[in-house]
Amino acid sequence: MSRQDAGKPLDQPERNAEERPEPAPRGAAALSSHLSERGEVHMVSVEGKPTTLRRAVAGATIQMRPETARRLAAGDTPKGEVLATARLAGIMAAKRTPELIPLCHGVALTHVAVELSIDEAAAAVHITATAEAMDRTGVEMEAMVAVSAAGLTLYDMLKGIDRAMVLGSVRLLEKSGGRSGHFRREEAEPRPPVTSEVDASTTAVGSDAVAGPAGASRGRIRTEPLRLDEVVAEVAHAGAGGVATFLGVVRDHNDGRAVTLLEYEAYATMAEGELERLLAEIAAEIPGVRIAAAHRVGALQVGDAAVVCAASAPHRGEAFRACRLLIDRLKERLPIWKREHGPDGPYWVGWEDARCSPEGHDHAGHAHHPPHAHGSRGGSAGDKS
Repeated sequence: MSRQDAGKPLDQPERNAEERPEPAPRGAAALSSHLSERGEVHMVSVEGKPTTLRRAVAGATIQMRPETARRLAAGDTPKGEVLATARLAGIMAAKRTPELIPLCHGVALTHVAVELSIDEAAAAVHITATAEAMDRTGVEMEAMVAVSAAGLTLYDMLKGIDRAMVLGSVRLLEKSGGRSGHFRREEAEPRPPVTSEVDASTTAVGSDAVAGPAGASRGRIRTEPLRLDEVVAEVAHAGAGGVATFLGVVRDHNDGRAVTLLEYEAYATMAEGELERLLAEIAAEIPGVRIAAAHRVGALQVGDAAVVCAASAPHRGEAFRACRLLIDRLKERLPIWKREHGPDGPYWVGWEDARCSPEGHDHAGHAHHPPHAHGSRGGSAGDKS
């Protein structure tokens, strides 16, 4: 035994470099994990972090002239499939995020979804992107790059008819997974102001909404939290003897399985058009009824409102009937799809793909049926399923 080793316990071998605890950050590194002690920019090591499900949702809005929004909704644009092209651009950009943002790690994305919703009343398109990965670092940047690229592509596709468009409000809406835990933006999402060119006979969702004429109806597909008072305001008027409401919320179980998160996905323009048709049908069937509804898409927590319906009529019976008819038909016909999250991971409701069904689920094996809108084969949003 050497003199240097004489004082060491024989039963404790010397630890190698990998086992030694990392020293506390010093110098500039104490201010930012992306700075070395000498203040040099460097990539953070994520080697020691656990691999977990990382998820992020981002949003953005592009404002335009009312005429541009109307032409986009009607499909009357010079470059063809505007929304589909923007959606693909967002997905492709999310996969290339490390090439655009210098210090981002490459992650193995397992899911990217980009949705674009035309808001003719506000002369805008609202963009939402969801990114997921089983990895050691988060996917917030992937989601925000996706909405940015989708918005820029919208500009490129429409600049021939409107060069004054403004892309903004790029923001993280929600993230989960990792050491920092769950984040959710609490404040109401920024929405462009309603322009003066909106037809006064229709109503827009918002605190300043007013009721339209008898028989008027209005439906919205929204990414932000729903407010019952806003929908009620659309149908309230002095001649109403009763106002019936329905609030469908996300519950914590479905078909004997725990539910921790519920995602709704839709082609917003298609879903909003069908919702408008449903409302018009019921208003025509029940004279004197005013009816309105809003459905949320995106990621919803247990207890969040997924759908809000309100109907007013001179007598309570007609109001109750209109509200019940709406929720029953909405469940059957509205083209919105659900994906549940639970202990076994995410699972499309009414959809079986190449994966095996979660334990205990009674759907047939690997049948390739199209996703069922809403809860025609089960769901977890209150009485809607």
